[in-house]
Amino acid sequence: MLSSRKKVAVFHMLPSGGGIRVLRQFATGLKVDFDLHLHRPEGGSPQGEGINLPETVYSYPLWKKPSGPLRPIAPLFLIARLLSFKKVCREVANSINSSSDIALIHNTMPIAAPPVLDYLNIPSLYFCYEHPRHIYEKDIIRRTNSSLADFALKPLAAVEKRMDKISARNSSSIVTFSEYMKSNISHYYSRESSIVRPGVDTFFFKPGEKNANKSDYILSVGALWPFKGHETAVRIIGQMPENQRPPLRIVADREYPGYSNQLIQLAEDLSVRVTIEKEITDLKLRTLYQQARAVLCCQRREPYGLVPLEAMACGTPVIALKEGGFVDNISHGETGFFFSGNPEEGAELLSGLLNNLELTANIISKGMEFVKENRSVSGGVDQLKRILQSL
Repeated sequence: MLSSRKKVAVFHMLPSGGGIRVLRQFATGLKVDFDLHLHRPEGGSPQGEGINLPETVYSYPLWKKPSGPLRPIAPLFLIARLLSFKKVCREVANSINSSSDIALIHNTMPIAAPPVLDYLNIPSLYFCYEHPRHIYEKDIIRRTNSSLADFALKPLAAVEKRMDKISARNSSSIVTFSEYMKSNISHYYSRESSIVRPGVDTFFFKPGEKNANKSDYILSVGALWPFKGHETAVRIIGQMPENQRPPLRIVADREYPGYSNQLIQLAEDLSVRVTIEKEITDLKLRTLYQQARAVLCCQRREPYGLVPLEAMACGTPVIALKEGGFVDNISHGETGFFFSGNPEEGAELLSGLLNNLELTANIISKGMEFVKENRSVSGGVDQLKRILQSL
C-alpha cells in the first residue's frame, strides 16, 4: 500500500539561538504526520540531538565572513558570497523538486528569504522569522561603525534587497510569528501572511524546586549586538539606588566584535556588577531563568521573542520594551510589564517588582498560566500542520 504521508523538504541556514530552537520544535512535531527531510548548506546549525531526521548538507565554502587581512575586501567578498549562495540554492531546489511534495523554507544567514524559493516547482511555504533588518531598520541596526564602510556596502545592500524581495514573493504562501511581522511583510513584500506562534516546552522550561530561593541577580538574554538591549539593561540597574542594585547576568550566543567590552566599560562607569556568559547549554539557561529575580527584555523591535515566554514558564517575572512581537506575548500588569525604553522608567518598574512580593507572585502565576494555555508547543505545531496540509 502506498503511503499517504506527504514528503516535506525543510530548508534552512540558521545560526545558533532562538531561530534554530524554533525550527527543531516544529520539526519534532511535524515528523509525526509528515515525512521530513532536512536540507541545509554548510554553516547552518545542525539539527541537534533527539530529532534524528534524514539530512542533506550542501557544500558552501564561502559561508564564513572574511576576517583579519581579508576584511578590507569584505564588500566584494560578500557579493561573491551571496551569488555563490544562489547557486547552492539552485542545487538544493533541484533536489527538493525531485524528492518532495511540499517545501518548508526557513530564513538563512546570507539573506532572509533564500533564493531556493525562486527555483521550486512544488508548493512552498516561507516561514519568515524576520526580514533583512539591516536594510529596513537602519535607524537601529548598522553593519559597521564607519560611514565609509557603509558606503562601500551599498551595492551589496541593493543586491540583497532585490533578491530577498523576489524570493519572498515567489513563495506559494508565507507564515510568520507575530502581528508586528505580519504588518511588516505586508508593507515590505506586498504579501499577506498567516501567524504561527512558536510555543514553549513547559515540561523543560518550568519553575525550580518548590523551596528553592531566588538568587539576587537580574537576567538579560540575547546575542551581544547593540540592538539586543543589553546596554539598556545595564542602564536600568544603574538608575537604581546604589545600595539596591542587583547584579546583572547577560547570556549570549554570538557577539558583534568588541561589544562585550563596551558593556563591561559601561557597567564599570555606572557601578553595575555585570557577568557575561556565552554559549551555555539549555540546562544552564533554564537554571538561570529559574533563579533570576526578573528578566529584562530590552531588544529593539524583536520579531517575536521567546525569551519572555521561557522566563514566564520558569516562574520569573518579565519587564520588556513595548515593541515588536513582545506586544503579542505580554499583558502589562498581568503577565509582565512594559516600558517605553527609558531606563528611569524601567528602573522604577524593576524596583517596584523587587519590593512587592504579592505583586511578583501574582505576575508569576498569570505568566505561567498564559504560556501553558496560549503558547504551547502543540498549539503552534497544529497551526503549521494545517497550513502545510492546505498546500
